[in-house]
Amino acid sequence: MKQLQFNNEKLIKRGYAAAFILGLLGLLVLFFQPGMELTAQKERWTAVNHDKTNFPLVGKHRSVPCADCHLEGVLEGTPTDCESCHWTRKQDDRYKLQLGIHCGDCHTPFDWKRLKSNSWDHGRETDFMLEGIHKTLDCIRCHPAGVFSKQPRECYFCHREQYDEAANPNHAAGRFPTDCRVCHRGMSAWSGAVFDHTKFPLKGLHITTGCTACHKNNVYAGLPSQCVDCHLENYNNANTPNHKQAGFPFDCTMCHSSGAVSWQGAGFLHTRFILKGNHLTAACTDCHKNGVYIGTPSQCVACHLTAYDNTASPNHKAAGFAADCERCHGSGALTWLGAVLDHSFFPVNGKHKTIACIDCHINNKYAGTPKECVGCHLTDYDNAVEPNHKQLGYSTDCITCHGVGAVSWKGATVDHSFFPLNGKHKTIICTDCHINNKYAGTPKECVGCHLTDYNSTVDPNHKAAGFATDCVPCHGTAALTWQNAVFNHSTYWPLQGAHVSLDCNKCHSAGYNLPRDCYGCHRSDYEATLNPNHKTAGFPTTCETCHFSTHTSWSQAVFIHKFPINTGRHSGFACTDCHISSNYLTFSCINCHSHTKSAMDSAHNDVKGYTYNSQACYTCHPDGRAGG
Repeated sequence: MKQLQFNNEKLIKRGYAAAFILGLLGLLVLFFQPGMELTAQKERWTAVNHDKTNFPLVGKHRSVPCADCHLEGVLEGTPTDCESCHWTRKQDDRYKLQLGIHCGDCHTPFDWKRLKSNSWDHGRETDFMLEGIHKTLDCIRCHPAGVFSKQPRECYFCHREQYDEAANPNHAAGRFPTDCRVCHRGMSAWSGAVFDHTKFPLKGLHITTGCTACHKNNVYAGLPSQCVDCHLENYNNANTPNHKQAGFPFDCTMCHSSGAVSWQGAGFLHTRFILKGNHLTAACTDCHKNGVYIGTPSQCVACHLTAYDNTASPNHKAAGFAADCERCHGSGALTWLGAVLDHSFFPVNGKHKTIACIDCHINNKYAGTPKECVGCHLTDYDNAVEPNHKQLGYSTDCITCHGVGAVSWKGATVDHSFFPLNGKHKTIICTDCHINNKYAGTPKECVGCHLTDYNSTVDPNHKAAGFATDCVPCHGTAALTWQNAVFNHSTYWPLQGAHVSLDCNKCHSAGYNLPRDCYGCHRSDYEATLNPNHKTAGFPTTCETCHFSTHTSWSQAVFIHKFPINTGRHSGFACTDCHISSNYLTFSCINCHSHTKSAMDSAHNDVKGYTYNSQACYTCHPDGRAGG
């Protein structure tokens, strides 16, 4: 029973509370009374009370007999780190600390086999990532006798026997790489390997062909990679068309493509003369007569001169049209009909697009036709009266107002770029602004026409508010009415949260020269708030610190507490539990944490600058946990 006797004076000097002493004495009496059996109820009671010490019991520790850790019944001085029990005392690491000396880095108290996530990554720690079958192997399979240092990372070192015995295909004879991962990467068995045929990518029929069809007698090194090396016989025997006679290239992929699964369906890349339209459906012999492919001309007129000379509507030869059929008939034409002349020297649009050629080219005359609008439309220009083009000095270039796509003289739009016509301006008639047909000197500024509207506006009062006389910033250029103007309030004070839905007069009833800080408008709200009392607590007058600009109510405030109070032991506390005065800048730790001064002085005798006050507690324990 000597082990049950405690030196009470020593405990008192170390500052243990009387309640803790009594609880500990009860624990010891319960454990060491002669003849008392250790029941499941006592074990649970012990675990619960052990949680009040500096080593709470977690996982497997809750079911371990006390004597396994407290050797010979000695409670004081029992180590709390994993290594001291599981190596210094028990030495139960079969790898003898080769994987590290800190158990807690990887293991948890719940089960040795249940590791922490990302605690040990073989790829990260050894530069050899475990894939496929390696993931499921026991460590000893690769690390015999428990040797972990300086292990080779080359596949061949461990798998030389498998490499030498591989016969389908023969790896050694084929001089395959000794890095198994090239073909077997990530696999759980040797079968199903995929060889990266990079020097000659396998496509089409080559994918399904057996290796030995090309690699005869198990020869892999030094094989040719050009088509003709294997397919010269196929090339020489081809007669539809005759490849040899036509001088076709030896590279089969140019026509048969690398993905072909048959010689049929080849498509010759007709790069020198792109096949389109009617040429696409014509038989090769239509152009390559008697099997002659070399020297066939690529100019249209070489084949179609007769068609060019005989065309009369219009007469190509008389008009001096280009002999390049593609310019008008297009490369995709299926017939001579529907040709479109490249009229780029005078683009044919709008009304010009629907009239017959002879409407402009009278008597089949094409050369010398004027390109300027006035050359054909001077009479139309002189006779125009609404407005009078000649009197107002309008440009004789009809396109300027009537556009290139016009199908009628009506609907002209003057190039009003000096004052863009948008919104309401777009729908009114010219004389609304140009009174008495006067165009010169018309003002370009909004206020020049709308000063009366500006001065008479009262909701809000533009003049009193000092709004700009440029209507565009608020009413926009596309406005059809004065209503629905949008004022860019962000220029002065961004409207967010509750401010978005407020009527202007709610803030501007006293004028427009308002303060731009929250307190300037909400001082009365700040001073009247009691839960908590902002003024007494010394809260900042910058409302946005807690009441975000997007909030629509005062009750949405979010106070960012410097000390963690939303999780752990401090969650659920009332403000007044720590802030014992009305001034929230002051607080007390030692009201709840009732450690005596002498105990704390003794525990902190090695802490430089230590003092026994709450501010000092917070300085070292800002997150509320022991050890800082």
